[in-house]
Amino acid sequence: MVSYIKYYFENFISRKSNFIYFLILMGAVFAVIILLIEMSFGLLEEGSLFNLWWNRLLQLLEIKNSEASSGKQIVNLLYWVFSIAFSGTIIAFLAAKISNFINDLKKGLSRVIDTNHYVIVGWNSSIFKVFQEIKIANENQSKPTILCFNGMDNIEMNAKINLEFPNQKGLRIITRSGNIYSAQDLARTNMVKSKSVIILDDSIIPKFNIETTILASKINLEQQNIPLIVQMKEDYNIPVLTEIMANQVYPIHKNKIISNVTSQSIRNKHISAVVMDFLDYDGDEIYFLPVNKLIGKSFKQAMLLLSEVTLIGIKEKNGKVILNPDKEYIILKDDLLVVIAEDDDVDIALNEYLIVDKKLNELKISLDTELEKDRLSICILGWSKLGQQIIERTIPFLSEDSEIHFAYKEELVHKAPKLSNQYKINHNTTILNHEQNKDIEKILINNIFDVILIVGYDDVTSKEVSDTNSLLLNFYIRSILDRQKNNKPTRIIIQLNDGTKEELIPKNKYNELIVSDTLSALMISQLADNPRLWDVFEELFSFKGLKINMSTIFKYLDTIDIKSIKVIDLILLALEKNQIFIGYILQDKLHLNPPKSKEIIIDLSLEIVYIS
Repeated sequence: MVSYIKYYFENFISRKSNFIYFLILMGAVFAVIILLIEMSFGLLEEGSLFNLWWNRLLQLLEIKNSEASSGKQIVNLLYWVFSIAFSGTIIAFLAAKISNFINDLKKGLSRVIDTNHYVIVGWNSSIFKVFQEIKIANENQSKPTILCFNGMDNIEMNAKINLEFPNQKGLRIITRSGNIYSAQDLARTNMVKSKSVIILDDSIIPKFNIETTILASKINLEQQNIPLIVQMKEDYNIPVLTEIMANQVYPIHKNKIISNVTSQSIRNKHISAVVMDFLDYDGDEIYFLPVNKLIGKSFKQAMLLLSEVTLIGIKEKNGKVILNPDKEYIILKDDLLVVIAEDDDVDIALNEYLIVDKKLNELKISLDTELEKDRLSICILGWSKLGQQIIERTIPFLSEDSEIHFAYKEELVHKAPKLSNQYKINHNTTILNHEQNKDIEKILINNIFDVILIVGYDDVTSKEVSDTNSLLLNFYIRSILDRQKNNKPTRIIIQLNDGTKEELIPKNKYNELIVSDTLSALMISQLADNPRLWDVFEELFSFKGLKINMSTIFKYLDTIDIKSIKVIDLILLALEKNQIFIGYILQDKLHLNPPKSKEIIIDLSLEIVYIS
């Protein structure tokens, strides 16, 4: 019975008009109750019961002049009704405004007034790496500000940031929510007064269209020369957008970066370490420095004279960057030095004693400058459009007696691997069936590979699924290889999308990670602080540009009698080959930008790192 009464009461009260009637009824009932209580205690004064009840009702409503005439009482009642309606409206209006204001703050809909801040539009897993690098790059600054703007709920965004990036000391991160396609919403970021704008390849919005966000940003940037660093998978429309934006757009093509770095890593296991050292803020980076006392010197003389940095190129007055220029290039006063250094405020000290070129007559040097092609046996597990790009960039550096084995699930591949007819590389393909593991084990038992490359099925599956499959496959392959105990160790290169999964890979010298989000995040962070680096990165990380290469010391020397050699000698040896020495690897440890006076003990593990 009670439940029925409750049900019908709720239905009755839910109607707007019935609620008013209910309030009037409750007022009348409460007046009766008060009257009955007074009667029980003998507190009633003289008068009719109606008048007594009416007075109690007026007292409940806090209406004065209860002893007045009936007409006056009715007027007072009407006055009360209108005053309640008027004041209630004002209170409701103010309450709604305050409530909306607080909700806007919670939702991140308010406008930002910060200046010289970093604006990050969009969201994906690389954002936390960007946070970290910007924090390191600005350690000498007073709390640099990063504004995150995307379509995510503000509360959810803050929760994710606090979870994934808890150590925010020295950094101020603020968040705002909105439509990243809307110029009006983007205006709330105050990007027109920012230091740089970063647009990430958004993982929240299905079929994200980055070109629309770029155009919406252009409306807000007006004529301000604010760099726009754009992370993207494809760059078909970049030439048009660059023209529209007056060269403000700096595209970070994730697939190009990952394919170029991976192809070089297949050939040499230390390439990824060199690239990471270039791109992160932990160690040495690439900077532009004034020429100072080097005006009129040749590029070769400048290389020898600079004591704290490694000179790799020149930025001319017209903005053109030349890496590895002619060694007789004369440095002009309006040039800038492109150097590898520990920091951008490094003191340009000169080694005066090195003005006279060192003689190399005592060294039996090899002047063979032709890049020797590698003979490799490679197995590629999994396939995608990225896999095709990787192999296209790898094959030109392989000898004809190299071998490539492709193995993949046909149902997860849009286009099968295709090799150009001009390269006569031995290759074969295994289509993995429902018993994938048995097929893979058979391949590994019947072949000995130098390198196994695990490529995710990114064209068909999600990033999360692709990365998970790659991680599981790595564990399975490693268990098979460990059982075989081959004398020739096999390197496993794992291509991942999400950098947060790096910790799931066992750390050993045979496992190598190439993480697309991490690499692009590092490059984004560098460009956000110094967009002039764009031309340098384009040269170093494009397929047709200069390459970071490595050679054993014995490809530089025609003798094995020398027990040690100085860095300055290696610089000169490289110059004779039209190469730029940037460091060396000894016992699997990278030494980038070493002191020129340092003497290196020569052993079989010594490799020279150079640009050519």
